Amino acid sequence: MDAKTIKKADLHMHSVYSDGTDGPEELIAAAANAGLDLFSLTDHDSLAGCGEVARALKPGDPAFINGIELLCRDEGGKYHILGYGFDIKGESINRTADATHIARIHKAAGRLDYLKEKYGFTFTPEERAAIFTNLNPGKPHIAQLMVRRGYARDTRHAFELMEGYGGFSNYLTPEEVVSAILGSGGIPVLAHAVFGEGDRYLDDEETERRVKMLKGYGLLGLECFYSSFSARDTAFMLSLAKKYGMLVTAGSDYHGKNKTVVCGDNGSADNSKLIPFYKAVSDKIFN
Repeated sequence: MDAKTIKKADLHMHSVYSDGTDGPEELIAAAANAGLDLFSLTDHDSLAGCGEVARALKPGDPAFINGIELLCRDEGGKYHILGYGFDIKGESINRTADATHIARIHKAAGRLDYLKEKYGFTFTPEERAAIFTNLNPGKPHIAQLMVRRGYARDTRHAFELMEGYGGFSNYLTPEEVVSAILGSGGIPVLAHAVFGEGDRYLDDEETERRVKMLKGYGLLGLECFYSSFSARDTAFMLSLAKKYGMLVTAGSDYHGKNKTVVCGDNGSADNSKLIPFYKAVSDKIFN
């Protein structure tokens, strides 16, 4: 696909294969309705949805590229690493996705136990089993259960009640995750860097330290345009991309009905900044 024909992209989206609500056809429809030329499914710790979306594409649909979002950690904290354009059958990416998926299962179980110990919230065996029958259980699934049981006013309140959980530590390292993406022919990109662990805003010094370290591991890009970034956040991330010679990406972090984020809200991305990324993945796009 000619990179110059791509005018609008959303490279950070989630489906029912992790913690979103859209199936493959719904995701494609959402991308089309948002006027996207290119989109990527970046489910947490799962490759399953990518193959389904690629198979569901029809002539005239927006172009699509394989993606994933992998959670990792080192002594400095947690990182969300996006991978793009990898071989979906690649050994290293599949091995890593399997490992992070298993970690996600254990983490969900730990959260349920934490809620019982901390607040006395009890869940039936059937309710616990229902959580684990999700394709990739996460906080939104537990939050919805808490709201149904009357333990939380809404999902935001449920997330606040879960904030104190920190009992899981068996994460892959960022070096392992970056290596796995590269090993399967993909492009590793740091997601929403200034938000760090998702719930902790990082200062400039810490953000740059992380970028510099990850570049040393082989990181190739930064998500510089993001639905929740301020203009200042975007400008800072673009300055880091320029300083360290990184590719620039843009994404909404769309989760369907599980978040208020709108599909295609890519932080008012300057599309010209994304052309080097488009060129890097041009032979890996489905259309």
